[in-house]
Amino acid sequence: MACLSGFAGSKGLGMPAAQAGIIQGLFSDPLGTRYWNAAAVGAPWIYHVRHLPRAPQTPSVQFSHPMGLAALTAFALSHNPASRVAFENLQAAAAGLGVADSGYLPSLILQSNAVRSESNTSAGFSIPVLNSDSTNLSLSYVLLDFGARAAQRDGALADIYINGFDNNSALQGVALSVTQDYYLLLGEQALVRAYQKTVAEDVASLDAAAIKQHSGLATVADVLQAKAALAQARANLISAAAQVRSDEGALAESCGLSAHKTIPVVPLDTHVLPPLVTPALRALVYRARVDNPAIQSAAAQILADRATVRADQAAGMPTLSFGVSGGKRFQNGLFPSQNWSIGFTLRVPLFTGFKNSYQIAEARANTRSAQAALNEETQKIESTVFQDYQTIVGARSAAQAAQLAVRSAQASLQAIRAQYRVGLSTMLNLLTAEATLTTAEQTEIQDITTSYTQLANLADALGYIGLPHTLQDTEATHAHP
Repeated sequence: MACLSGFAGSKGLGMPAAQAGIIQGLFSDPLGTRYWNAAAVGAPWIYHVRHLPRAPQTPSVQFSHPMGLAALTAFALSHNPASRVAFENLQAAAAGLGVADSGYLPSLILQSNAVRSESNTSAGFSIPVLNSDSTNLSLSYVLLDFGARAAQRDGALADIYINGFDNNSALQGVALSVTQDYYLLLGEQALVRAYQKTVAEDVASLDAAAIKQHSGLATVADVLQAKAALAQARANLISAAAQVRSDEGALAESCGLSAHKTIPVVPLDTHVLPPLVTPALRALVYRARVDNPAIQSAAAQILADRATVRADQAAGMPTLSFGVSGGKRFQNGLFPSQNWSIGFTLRVPLFTGFKNSYQIAEARANTRSAQAALNEETQKIESTVFQDYQTIVGARSAAQAAQLAVRSAQASLQAIRAQYRVGLSTMLNLLTAEATLTTAEQTEIQDITTSYTQLANLADALGYIGLPHTLQDTEATHAHP
């Protein structure tokens, strides 16, 4: 043994013979598993997978008219892969309940063995070939298990609850992603329109400066200032247009489409403020505690862990089963023989190496951990509701102020432009007024889109699937029955 072990070690054949056995120790890779390894450390793995499943092609959809948020959300909920994953997980959990319920039914097994054999005696005589066939039918049923089947069923039912709430969370995630990408795109499109208007105004300012310079009423500095402002406005427009294309790809992906797909959307009306959130903050926090699927899933996990405790406790208890069987045996040269049996089986686990005790302790610890996780999730959702509520109120008030600033900047620009035409104002004042208007419009768009986005975040924390038109009636459009 020592010689063989040393031989294996000196040849670098892997595991010593004393551990791997005499034959196995003589070969380092007799089954050729190195074929599946990488060539060396740091080298890429060259896969040899046959018939590897491939993802289907992303569906191609043509939209005949601009899409609103409600229509896009409905489309995304049925086309986003996350919705399919959550649905299939729920289907699997429902089938698991059937597995648990099958424990209450008897089991019926048919077994048949057909054998042909021949052997020689020690005296050299050959025994004729023996053909035999044995067929047996057996039925068994568990009469008493001290709640093991009930605990397994409760665990399977809790698993359905968990996957059901996770399904709702997945749908909420899809709807929230669509809403966020939708308003980001609308906001960027509104910025593009604002920049286009700024470019047009800067072109008009440059033309006016050139005419006045030709007439001797303006200097070259006015023309250069106008050109610089126009160049900056065009750069801003190009950047915003590129961001629009990026946002269009993000929205398409949220809807389950290819990123290069462009979805026509209804433009954002910057003159309309987001709806008011009329329920009090305390009412919103209570609604989130009751209806948020993440909180409900964490609560259902406690039920699952409690069922595991009961199942582990029942595993250490006796089990009483009833069984009956009958069959026939056919053998050449002999008459058929029959056999049957009926009886009870009592199984009493006496000692399992303390396995059951530790399993019960582990399950109880998991239950306490699930309770702590529920408290943590509840606290996190409550904080989210509070923050989103405050952000919505602040952004909506800021949007109102921004609308007033836009109207004031528009009136100021008109007055300064008229003054510039008659020589009562400078090009610098005109460009400053145009920049002030552009900044005010940017602020207005940002505050309005922030209000809608935070409204979507608040709806998600409250348990809505999609963005409701208002939060004045939290019962009318809620996700749960």
